[in-house]
Amino acid sequence: FSCLSGNTQGSLGASALTGCDQREMTDYLDTMFKRKFGTVMDDVYHLKKQITSFRCDSPQSQSTPQSQTLALPSPRINYASEDLGARINHISAKPLGGSNILKSMLGLDFKANPPVNMLRSSITPGACFGFRGSNATISIRLAKVVIVEEISLSHIPKESTPTLTTDNAPKDFQVYGVKPDKGRELLGQWVYDNAPKKRTQIYKVDSKNAMRSLLFIFSSNHGANSTCIYR
Repeated sequence: FSCLSGNTQGSLGASALTGCDQREMTDYLDTMFKRKFGTVMDDVYHLKKQITSFRCDSPQSQSTPQSQTLALPSPRINYASEDLGARINHISAKPLGGSNILKSMLGLDFKANPPVNMLRSSITPGACFGFRGSNATISIRLAKVVIVEEISLSHIPKESTPTLTTDNAPKDFQVYGVKPDKGRELLGQWVYDNAPKKRTQIYKVDSKNAMRSLLFIFSSNHGANSTCIYR
């Protein structure tokens, strides 16, 4: 601390100090502190009192018009997913590499491009169910008995293929629902149009019946000698 000297306008009046006494300076600083910061301390005290007495209601217990009227859409669940327990029941198609009795007995006809690829979430080039020609019948057991609302079909873009073409994508197909009592219902017959910017296409299903399995019947593709079904 240093003792000040000079012109002290305003708070000291018109007099000038040429020296200073330690006690007088201390009294002067106490007076200035109380005058300048007294109101601030009062404000801090009142603010502290408000904070400690403030009651914060839980957001979960609040009821607002927006929270009452806002309804979020229910998430779609893919019951044809291997991760949820769906599986391939039966396949009728021609293997890409041909077949023989031993392969058929050991279930190795479609080892290189197994049908289970259709039930997996990832789509990578070559990881599909591949077969010769364009005709195949595939039975899928769903993860649980459900009312089917939508069916989707996906294929990789041509930029992801070595030949820059997706002629092996499926085209015409039908889907039957198999009820728990083994009865069948045609859910729809559609066309996968192989549009460059619509690699996943969704088809609406209008049925009120619960299904245990789905039966896919593919009857054509987009011109290739073989067909590759991704998901």
